[in-house]
Amino acid sequence: MTSSFLEWPVRKQLATEVNTLDRVRIRVLAYILHLRILSTGVLLVFFLLQNYGQQSVRIAVLFCVSLLFYIALTLGLHWRTAIHTAIIVFLSILWTNLFIVDKTLNLVTIQYAAIASVCAFYGLGNRLGLIYSAIALAAFVLYLGLGNTVGAEIPLGPLGSGSFAASLFLANDFFFLVLIHYYFFSSFHATMEVLDARTIELTENIGKLEQAQIKQQEEFVHQKHLLASISHDIKSPLRFLMTTTGRLAKNYPDLPTVRAISQSSYRLYNFMKNLLEYTEFRYKNTGVNFAYLDVCELVEQKLEIFAEQAESQCNSLVNAVESGVILKSNLQLVGIILHNLIDNANKVTSQGQIKITCEDHRNQLHLIVTDTGPGMDSGIMDWINSTHRVPGPEHNPQSFGMGLLIVKEISSLIHASLLAEPSSFSGTSIRIIFSKNNPQ
Repeated sequence: MTSSFLEWPVRKQLATEVNTLDRVRIRVLAYILHLRILSTGVLLVFFLLQNYGQQSVRIAVLFCVSLLFYIALTLGLHWRTAIHTAIIVFLSILWTNLFIVDKTLNLVTIQYAAIASVCAFYGLGNRLGLIYSAIALAAFVLYLGLGNTVGAEIPLGPLGSGSFAASLFLANDFFFLVLIHYYFFSSFHATMEVLDARTIELTENIGKLEQAQIKQQEEFVHQKHLLASISHDIKSPLRFLMTTTGRLAKNYPDLPTVRAISQSSYRLYNFMKNLLEYTEFRYKNTGVNFAYLDVCELVEQKLEIFAEQAESQCNSLVNAVESGVILKSNLQLVGIILHNLIDNANKVTSQGQIKITCEDHRNQLHLIVTDTGPGMDSGIMDWINSTHRVPGPEHNPQSFGMGLLIVKEISSLIHASLLAEPSSFSGTSIRIIFSKNNPQ
């Protein structure tokens, strides 16, 4: 007999089961079924040859039940249902032997209790193993409770069965125990080998991660020092350059070169300031803290920063946010978003207006930055309205400023969404949409 032949009745169950232990249970179920059919078939032939009428009928019924099991498994009977049914059959034989048919305690009857208990524990687990074992034990307790006694010598089997039947049942049980322990131990051993291999692999990976963490910490310290150096060595000279060129532009308004240098230095300083603030926040904060902030006051502070630059662009800055509007978010990050959006609007607008408004919806608060410039490119607008933090390969990287990338990144940190749309007449409106429900 090949293994494939023995597993043929449970091929459907094996095809759908992925759990290693359950696959072992299915295989053992098939092997035991073939063993049961073989042993009951041999015993039936023996009883027929010996003209044991009553025992022949009982074994014939058991043989037919085994065949029905074989057919049911072949048709796809679930293996757990099959084990439950087999245990119930064994317990039924136990109870009927004690109280209906034999009414005596013999070794064959005891082996049915043992087999039912082993099948329950190995096939269905500890809980059901205890339940079915208790049912088997209850039969013996009740048998003795009804006044039946057990002699010094327990008969091998029912009256008229002979020693051959008992010996065959015991041999069947022996092979059953060998099979179930062999396959379960093999499965346990294979599982332990896999776990040992994974443990070794995980230990090695943990060691590598610890080394990487140490290097990352060293890099983190280096980046903090580098950030402080950039802030001191670059930001301060840029501020001086911006201030100096701004004064020159005021003193010599008719010189376009001086004006261009002033605008460039102003934009470079503010870009560096925003980038450093954002980078510093990411390094110093493991999480985003939310607090209540006054939206009108924050907008007013940002517009004051751009007042001089807007004047050079002949733009007017309008704070249309009503006083008393309160928002729960992160003040620093919302400020960076507003700073970048106002700066971008001022860059593309000339002799126009940058207006900040606020709309209070039921579950949302919309902070809107509107300009009267030439309008935003549709590709940039589509990316702002998407959930992607960075532009895709279909977009032109040169058309995206670092400011918008920072805005997209920060909006996800404060759980806000962005919506860019053309304004009523000309220009673009960008909405920062804050949720009022659990912003954190």
